[in-house]
Amino acid sequence: MDNMKAKARHLYKLIAGSILSLLGFSSCENILEPVLEYGTPHATFKVIGEVKAADSSKPIEGIVVKVSRDDSYRYHWFEHKFLSDKDGKVNGEFNEWPSDENLMLTFEDIDGEENGGLFAPDTLRAKDLRIEFTENKNSHWNKGDYTISFDAKLKKAPKQ
Repeated sequence: MDNMKAKARHLYKLIAGSILSLLGFSSCENILEPVLEYGTPHATFKVIGEVKAADSSKPIEGIVVKVSRDDSYRYHWFEHKFLSDKDGKVNGEFNEWPSDENLMLTFEDIDGEENGGLFAPDTLRAKDLRIEFTENKNSHWNKGDYTISFDAKLKKAPKQ
C-alpha cells in the first residue's frame, strides 16, 4: 500500500511540475544560476570604450575589463569579461539584464610589464559611465539595445 502511495505522489509531483513550467514558473532548486522566467525583459548590452595610460594617453593592450554589479554577493553569476586590443579598444556585448544603478567596470592588467608596463587596477561605477538606450521598434521581444561607453585612464602600478 505504501508503494502505491509513493507512486501516486511521484506522479502528482511530475504532473504538477509540468503544469507549472508550462505556465512560466521555474524551480527553486538551482539557486547558483540565474533563472530567466517567462516575461523577463531582454536587451542587448554593448560595452564600448578605450583604455589608455593616464600619464601618456597611449592605448593599453591586454587589460581585462570586467562588467559586474556592486552587489555581486547577491548576483555572483553576473559577470562578463572583455579584453582590450592593441589599440586599447574594448568592444563586446552580453544579453543579461543588469541594473544600471549597480553596474560597474573593473580594469585589471593581466600581462604584467608587457604592453607599456604594469598598471594598477581601477573601477568605474555607473555614475562614471555613459549608458544610452536605443529602442528597436521592429522587435517584439528584444526592446532595444543599451550602449555602455567609457574612457578609462589607468595609472602605473607602484614599483615593489
